[in-house]
Amino acid sequence: MEDWRKLAAKSERYPEKFSERRKGSDPLLSIISVFSLVSWLLMLPILVLVQQAKPQLETFLDRWVGSEIEPTWDLTLYRYAFYLMLVVLVLSFIGLVLNAFRRRRTTDSWRINLIVIFLLSLSGVIYYLLYAKTLG
Repeated sequence: MEDWRKLAAKSERYPEKFSERRKGSDPLLSIISVFSLVSWLLMLPILVLVQQAKPQLETFLDRWVGSEIEPTWDLTLYRYAFYLMLVVLVLSFIGLVLNAFRRRRTTDSWRINLIVIFLLSLSGVIYYLLYAKTLG
């Protein structure tokens, strides 16, 4: 029976058997980063469109002046946000699929930002599909 110190030393030398064959920047990692960046950059106009599509709240000043407030959602702006959410959903899904192909080693990891943007856009698409008829 081997001593536990020898076993520990052998397990520490295990990665030395396999040399790192990846040289420099991996083009697949660059593509995954581009998908992630484009997805987040498209999320900013989505947030602006949803903010502009929301109904305005009536304030004291609006009542005092007597200005008209639109009490419903602007469905055209919200529809544009929905289309952008679909694009973000597809881009982040492609990025996740590429990330899954890239994860062959134990040192490779999932891109958390792709998971977050995918879940955000998926929840936005589901919300639109369920409640768009009742917003207007």
